[in-house]
Amino acid sequence: MKNALKIYRKEIKEVIKNKNIWLPILIITLMFSIIMPIAFTVSAGSILKDPDTINFINKVFPDSQNPYQTLISFMVKQFIIFLLMIPAMVPSLIAPASIIMEKENNTLEPLLATPIKTLELLLGKTFTALVPAFAISTINFIILCINIDIVSYIKTGVTPLPTWEWVIVALILSPILSFIITMLSIIISSKSTDVRSAQGIGSVVIIPIYAIIGLQIAGFFMINITYLLAGCLVLILICPLLLKLAVKIFDRENILTKWKMK
Repeated sequence: MKNALKIYRKEIKEVIKNKNIWLPILIITLMFSIIMPIAFTVSAGSILKDPDTINFINKVFPDSQNPYQTLISFMVKQFIIFLLMIPAMVPSLIAPASIIMEKENNTLEPLLATPIKTLELLLGKTFTALVPAFAISTINFIILCINIDIVSYIKTGVTPLPTWEWVIVALILSPILSFIITMLSIIISSKSTDVRSAQGIGSVVIIPIYAIIGLQIAGFFMINITYLLAGCLVLILICPLLLKLAVKIFDRENILTKWKMK
């Protein structure tokens, strides 16, 4: 574990300096944590004037007593799922670059030639992706919470966040998802010589996130604590399997002797 922490401390400094990582994160933060939540919460009263919106609320939430609060609670679920793009995206930007860029800079071979174990090496690179992803995700969830609560309190005197769903997504599901994306990115980058192709795994994970939001908006189901805990349990069981697979696939000898960059 000491060797893993040494790798983390060395590489996290490079991550902090990398502007290519922070720009897309800043854009998502502005869109889904600030601009869209505030705009929607402010305009919710006008949206409720649309008969289709009222029909949707009556259909999906037949016991609703306050349409405004119901609409805000519904959209909060969408924004929370939207913010899962950050723990999906950040590791997919950091993990592939930490391997492939080191190969391009001829700094990976000396590291692999040391007695460090493959598990320690991969854990070090995993920490480098996980820590920023968790920190940034948590900050975004807090910003979302503050923005929606302030506007909602001004209009109704109610603060809809945080909820238990918010807590589970922000503190449990988010780091689990980051770990899985990191492992998949490492597995792909172990067999790839192109940073962009290895980073594409993040965009693949965004598709199910949009699918979940679409199904909720269509009224097929609604995210709740039971679904979230069941999903977390399944993903937790996948994590050690992916770590074991990543260690097996990360072929040190091949990287040292045969991996030729294009």
